Amino acid sequence: MDNNNNKREKIIIFILGAVLIIVVLSIIAIFSSAIMRLLGFEYESVGGFILYFIIASIVSYPMNLVAGAFPKALLNLDRITRKMAVCMYVLLDTITTFFGFYIVDYFMPSVSANTISLIVLALVFALFGISDVKKKES
Repeated sequence: MDNNNNKREKIIIFILGAVLIIVVLSIIAIFSSAIMRLLGFEYESVGGFILYFIIASIVSYPMNLVAGAFPKALLNLDRITRKMAVCMYVLLDTITTFFGFYIVDYFMPSVSANTISLIVLALVFALFGISDVKKKES
């Protein structure tokens, strides 16, 4: 009986975590949509845009992990300076986020984004992650 309750708690925690992530991504999507609309981004409905944003975030996430890990690893191995690591991170993260959003844009006809709006969005997201690029403390 105790094992059953433990499994139920884990399932509830997983569902709550997933809902929380979707809510946070939705809020970010709504703010991003206002900026992106100024840059020529078009969508049929807010719900469609939120779905686009969530799917694109999921698609670009694995690529962003690699893009973020590479400069951090080089920095920790003392192969590059922190400044170089930050530049490399911004460049790689922008490229991978752009391609993640571009791929989803290609397959979602209800959403239309031009290249400039995707680059600006990807760059803004990359700039938010700069603080993650730091040398591991020994």
